[in-house]
Amino acid sequence: MRYLKVKELIAINTAVLAGTTERSFIRNAKGLESIIALPQQAFFGVVAYPEIHQKIGIVFIKIINLHPFEDGNKRTAVVAALVMAKLNGYQLRFTNQEIAELALSVAATDESELKYEDVYAIFEKHLRKKS
Repeated sequence: MRYLKVKELIAINTAVLAGTTERSFIRNAKGLESIIALPQQAFFGVVAYPEIHQKIGIVFIKIINLHPFEDGNKRTAVVAALVMAKLNGYQLRFTNQEIAELALSVAATDESELKYEDVYAIFEKHLRKKS
């Protein structure tokens, strides 16, 4: 499994803000580091996120909810999910509207009310192995 690195998330954020007046600035460095660590976590030998759609989903959710960057967190989450899938031989097949609506929904839902499993299921539905 190929995971994203902090440097790659920073590059994604910089790229999604290119050509805008928004700035790429890390506002939550600890949050950024935790986003990288989360999909790799295991507790007492049990992997917390055993499936790729869960790993992609948790990165997507946490980029949106932890706001590691000053601007462009939802866009960064979308591109990070696409890149993470591609790096592992998968493709996400969302329409632009579907992925935008998912990002907005995650952002609008209070953390305590967010149904993570529902988000993971959406990613599973749209994830395909590249042939």
